[in-house]
Amino acid sequence: MTRLSTALFLLLVPLTASAGAKDAAIKSAMEKIWEQGDMSVIDEAYEEEIGNEIKRFVKENRDLYPDLQIEITDSIIKGNRFVTVWRATGTHKALGKKVVLEGVSVRKREGGKFTEERMFFNQKTIYDQLGFEVTPPAGLSPFNATALVERSEDAHAE
Repeated sequence: MTRLSTALFLLLVPLTASAGAKDAAIKSAMEKIWEQGDMSVIDEAYEEEIGNEIKRFVKENRDLYPDLQIEITDSIIKGNRFVTVWRATGTHKALGKKVVLEGVSVRKREGGKFTEERMFFNQKTIYDQLGFEVTPPAGLSPFNATALVERSEDAHAE
């Protein structure tokens, strides 16, 4: 499948394709974008503003994890929403440590192009695998709203 036909197929699959063909199209497009760095798929499938953000994000991550691999483990297309469950693996370029990350992407299509994409994943999973420790400021907990509000008010008063 050519770059253009992959992008067009990705946009048209909800209208005509079987479930297997839909999954194959999504998998093909995500592999071309994430593993091969084929930004033309983004140009064809996404509205320009969101497409530029996605290209930046893809480039940064491909630079940091040169052997990045994406596995689509599930996908759901309902109306104008595309939900993709994915698993990413790659080796951090500077640290030489392998990272495995699972997440979900939700895309919204309007006027023939994707106009919105949201990614959900646990950033702490990456830090843990790379050997970083995440320590909240002394005396604060994300579960203690009162302390957070007081600290925020103190910062604004200064």
